[in-house]
Amino acid sequence: MSHSISKLIGAAFLSLLFAATIAAQSATPEAVVNDFVKAWNSHDVQAFDRLFTADAVWVPVAEARVVGHADVIKGFEEIHTTWAKETAIAARDIKVQSVRPDVVVILFHAKFLEDGKEVPVLDRAMIMVVVKQADGWRIAAGQLTKQHEGA
Repeated sequence: MSHSISKLIGAAFLSLLFAATIAAQSATPEAVVNDFVKAWNSHDVQAFDRLFTADAVWVPVAEARVVGHADVIKGFEEIHTTWAKETAIAARDIKVQSVRPDVVVILFHAKFLEDGKEVPVLDRAMIMVVVKQADGWRIAAGQLTKQHEGA
């Protein structure tokens, strides 16, 4: 009987450990950028899932505004099963501006990569409003901007 209890306790411990790992949030605002890049490059929608607040707002292009966690994640799922599924990005020129101790604005450039090298014509400026919650930092709002024509 004690062998069965040991197995049960071990299984419960592993389940809790696994659940904690999945639910873990970004520890710092800077980590949000790194986690976003990792999520993008892995093309794993679940990696995006933990990055956003429940009421997140995402502006993927000037003509669209996506509101709510489920719809934001759905948008990432759609692009990462189509045009973005073989893309990779790197974050450059990261600037974190504190608004309050629990709110920051992060500006950075998402450089698209091909064979590990930056593609000069594919530079996207990113802005994110990131908030500190009980379990870490999450994206409350963000926008991906394109270069203007002639840049």
